[in-house]
Amino acid sequence: MPSVICHRTPVTFIDPGLPPVLVYPVTREPGWWADPTERTPGDALVRLLGPSRAAALRVIEYGCTTGELARRIGVTPPTASQHTAVLREADLIVSLRHRNTVVHTLTPLGSALVTANP
Repeated sequence: MPSVICHRTPVTFIDPGLPPVLVYPVTREPGWWADPTERTPGDALVRLLGPSRAAALRVIEYGCTTGELARRIGVTPPTASQHTAVLREADLIVSLRHRNTVVHTLTPLGSALVTANP
């Protein structure tokens, strides 16, 4: 049985007089609780993350290095690195090091956030 209040781990309910029940969490994508008709116009992603981090998340959607990210959003490489650190801590991106290059890509959560806020 799917449940929105079950969090992370499935739970079983067993009663000798009833069939066993497995309760599992449903996928909670960004906006799952919101009524789409009540959304306000504007860029929710920018309001949530700020303009630079929202731009960074959108650029990372297709994968890029820290240097590419800095060039594409018009910031210095150290600033781009700070943005990626925050996005990584929030589980929105993953970063993979290959020698002296780091490639950033979106996690499923980051992808869902970008998709929900085109």
